[in-house]
Amino acid sequence: MVYLDSNKERVIFMIIAGIGFLLALALQAIPPIYSAFGIFVAMVSLLFAILSFALKDYAYLIDPILRMKGGSLVLDTNEPFYIAANSKAIVIRSPSLVYATSYIKIPIYKSSTEMTDEEKFNFATVFSRAISISTTPMRLSSQLHMVNKDEYLKVITDRLNEVEDRYNALLGDPNAQKPSVDRVKGEVNMWHNLLDNVTKSNSQAQIAFATVTSFGANEDEAVNLATIAADEISAGISAALGVPATVANGDEMLLFIEPDYLIPPATVTEFMKSDKK
Repeated sequence: MVYLDSNKERVIFMIIAGIGFLLALALQAIPPIYSAFGIFVAMVSLLFAILSFALKDYAYLIDPILRMKGGSLVLDTNEPFYIAANSKAIVIRSPSLVYATSYIKIPIYKSSTEMTDEEKFNFATVFSRAISISTTPMRLSSQLHMVNKDEYLKVITDRLNEVEDRYNALLGDPNAQKPSVDRVKGEVNMWHNLLDNVTKSNSQAQIAFATVTSFGANEDEAVNLATIAADEISAGISAALGVPATVANGDEMLLFIEPDYLIPPATVTEFMKSDKK
């Protein structure tokens, strides 16, 4: 969000109020025969008067419109957030404070659909104990994301290319034995089938996580408070649920906020290609 300084806000206020005042003066010079046009000018003048007094709350929308280029409206040229130096928090700046948010990954190894009624009750009890481990406010959530199969697809593709090269070499060898050719041909078919199955399947995974946000007068203060709270919550959840809850580091945090990490581009591209076949 763009915040205007007092001088720029005063200038915009004077411009809008001045236009409204000039339209009000022009209204006096309109003959009665053009009463319909006079009503239109009066409404426009009233609109500019309202805008001038609403400037205090909505000035951040006016300045970007005045500086709009090429039909694109940009409210802020700065990055909405960035990763802290210790790679354990996302930092967001406001005019007066700095906010830092840390993410705690909570692995859940068993679905509630696989639990008995007694196991569900015990899990709910333990989970209630886990969310009360810290006096710092935190948010518990879960999300579904696509599994990043890019590296796996690369391994399969490389192996397939290697086997196909070997198969082509055998086909060009007049001394090659038929059993050897058939065996390599079978490997080619196997890797082709594996690649087709992996690209066609829409693999998804659900991850549970907790977030904690702290603020401070500067970045170091906010990040330190968020990191301390995240470590405390992580240790408490690990002890209560008996799972290795860990604080997300670096690009791991982007999985919770960036669409490119929720839906890996290369994986989606391969999936779309397989649908067109």
